[in-house]
Parts: sequence; structure tokens; C-alpha cells
Amino acid sequence: MREQLGLTVGQVAWAVGAFWGRPLHPGVVMAWEVGEALPDTDGVRALAAALWCEPADLVGEPRTLLQCRTLARLTLEQAAAEARMPRDRYAESEARGRWRGSPEQTAGMVAALRPPPAVYVAACGLTGRLRVTLREAVTSWWPNYLGPLGRIVPVRAADLERALDQLHRTYQRLDNLADAGHGQAPHDAELRAAAFLDRIDQHLWDALRGSTG
Repeated sequence: MREQLGLTVGQVAWAVGAFWGRPLHPGVVMAWEVGEALPDTDGVRALAAALWCEPADLVGEPRTLLQCRTLARLTLEQAAAEARMPRDRYAESEARGRWRGSPEQTAGMVAALRPPPAVYVAACGLTGRLRVTLREAVTSWWPNYLGPLGRIVPVRAADLERALDQLHRTYQRLDNLADAGHGQAPHDAELRAAAFLDRIDQHLWDALRGSTG
């Protein structure tokens, strides 16, 4: 984005510093660009202003609660208030990437930050439970697992149904190929089926993105 605008690193550093009201060394901007350092929430906002873009253009799909808050344009205090949680406790949840709120606090956080399902599940420490339940679902009769999975993944039931049906069909094709005869092809299919199950949660996120547009 900087190069498309014809700006130097020094010019972007000056613009970010002007946004902050304090100088910023160009080396910090360069570290952001090459991935050696990451800007905090204020840094993302200032960088977006300097590059004439939205914070979402820099962050992409959020992967942490902090990135969700950045895209929601909320301060730490505002996010804590929306979650009805003391500021320090909310800040700790964000720093550790682990959410420990009550059901009411969780509802407030979700309404304010709108985290993608993957971020929500990871923050709530449910990734392991999700993987186990998904493996059982796609390797058996998946409709029996709609309830348990619906209590883990905060998406519409119709979207979850479509995603599970897609994952089940994909796994069954691989499993059927693995059971067909002998030789290298079935062996390769067996390996692909095992690899599919190893990344089953990632396949769910991909399928949900497709089902929700």
C-alpha cells in the first residue's frame, strides 16, 4: 500500500507520528512491513490513516481478540464496558488470548467484537473439544452432532449443517477410495483421509466461509 501511494518509509513514519502526536522512527515502520514487529491497536489505526485505508485492509480476517477490537474501532475501556467486565480482567483475556467471561459477558463481547468463529473457539479454549467432536461427526452420522457442535461454534444452524454435510461427503469419498482394492492409490487416499481429519477444524472454517459467502 505504501508503494502504491508512492510514499517512503520516512513519510509514513512522519504521518503515523502526526496521528499519535509524537515522533516515530522509520525503522519501526520498516519492522512492521517485514513482519519483525506488530503494531498495537493504536498503531494499526494510525497506519491505516497514514495509508488512506481501513484497518481491515491491514489486518485482513482477525485472528485474535485484539485484532477484532481493532477492527471494531473500540478502545480497551469501551470493549471492557461492552463485556461488562473490569478493564484489567478484560485486558488480561486479550493479552493471553483466552476468554474467561460469564455467559452474559461472553454475549457482550461477541456483540461488540463480532469475532470470527475460529477466534471465538480458540479464545474460549474449545479447539480440542471441537476437533474431537468434528472427527466423530464426519466419520459417522453427522446430524447427531449438530447439537454438541452448535454449543461450541457460534454460527447459524443452517450454515453449520451445510458445512458438516460438505465435510462428511469429502471424508467419505477419501475413505471409500482407501477401502477400494490394493496398491498405491488406496494407500494415498488413506493418507489423505488421515490428513483431512488432522486439519478438520481448519476445513470447517473454510466450509463456513463458503456457506456464509
